[in-house]
Amino acid sequence: MQSKEGLWMGQAKHAATVSLVAMGAGFLATLPFQDNHVGELLQSGFEAGLVGGLADWFAVTALFRHPLGIPIPHTALLPKNRDRVVDSLISAIENDLLTEESLKAKVAELRIHERLLSLAEERLAEGSAAVVSMAEYGLRQLQPAQVVEWIYPMLRSQAESFDLRSVLNRVQQEIIHRGYDEQAVSFLLDKAENLVGDPHFRQQVGAMAAEALSKLQVNGLMQLALNAFIGYMTEEKLGTMIQNMLLNNIQEMKANQEHPLRMLLLLEIRRMIVSADENPKLLEALEGWRASVLNHPETPEKLAKILDDLRHKALQFISGPGFEEQYVQPLLRKVVDHLRNSPDLMDKVQIWLQSQLSRLIEANHSKIGQLIRENVDKFDNKMLIEMMEDKIGKDLQWIRVNGAVCGFLIGIILQGIKFMV
Repeated sequence: MQSKEGLWMGQAKHAATVSLVAMGAGFLATLPFQDNHVGELLQSGFEAGLVGGLADWFAVTALFRHPLGIPIPHTALLPKNRDRVVDSLISAIENDLLTEESLKAKVAELRIHERLLSLAEERLAEGSAAVVSMAEYGLRQLQPAQVVEWIYPMLRSQAESFDLRSVLNRVQQEIIHRGYDEQAVSFLLDKAENLVGDPHFRQQVGAMAAEALSKLQVNGLMQLALNAFIGYMTEEKLGTMIQNMLLNNIQEMKANQEHPLRMLLLLEIRRMIVSADENPKLLEALEGWRASVLNHPETPEKLAKILDDLRHKALQFISGPGFEEQYVQPLLRKVVDHLRNSPDLMDKVQIWLQSQLSRLIEANHSKIGQLIRENVDKFDNKMLIEMMEDKIGKDLQWIRVNGAVCGFLIGIILQGIKFMV
């Protein structure tokens, strides 16, 4: 299908041909009437119009090809001077039209960050969908075994370089700072209460107490009193008495944070925590455990299994209903709102974007000419001429029409002047 430019060019070429034929026909038609002033005047006009039309036809044709196929000097200018024309075009664009300075000045005028923010707000749903898609794609493409193979040497090197004493010291500080020692006391008291309240504990402690009393040897009346007590106190009674006594003390320790026994237990736990990094047996055990884990041949495989499990759970979470609406979109909206309400940060973003674009312009400005040359080189002379004629041929053909018409008018004027002289 012919382009609109090609259609207009064809119409203009037809008009130019008609004007030239009209001038030639008029010139021939007025030859018999040279003795008549009007005929001579018209003949002069048609003659000048014919000359002007032919001259402009020659000039327009000579831009692109040899007129009538005759290799007349200084014709077919575009094919002959193709490299010079391209070089001049590139030079004009690089040095006059699209200079580095003009491009940087234009970039400086752009409020890039505001446009990006507005675009992010308008396309928030599309952006969140893209984030989810990229996350899913990344997780599906993740190969746990390859990841572990790549990172395990680094992890092992880091783990081997850890100073266990300093790690323990840091753990000690965190335990006390976060109150884990207090929680440990509460945990132990809960466990002790459950243990002491068990019926089996009552039976065992009663039996142990009865056995201990039966082995106790005293003299005189004390022995008689002891025997009477043993005869009265059965294992069940002894167990119940000891159990109730212990439960009462444990409950008091749980209820009263300042209970002496509770404080004693807390101080003992803290002492153990604080002295952990000075315990050679503990340090030796930790060193052995670290070496065992790092040198075990199945450690990389287990890490890959853990990573693969995490990958599957993450995929299920991301692919689940509502993830995008509940997590991604609110997060993106929060980021956009934070940026919009932080003018200082936005100014820094603008400065950074402009600096990056300026660097990009500096690094690639010379490639503008290279890009033009590469695209022009894709066309042979015939294709280039057709493209030029398609774009500017209409105006060139109207030059021919104007040449014929102007020549006709000038011929009449000059002949009129001759009549007056």
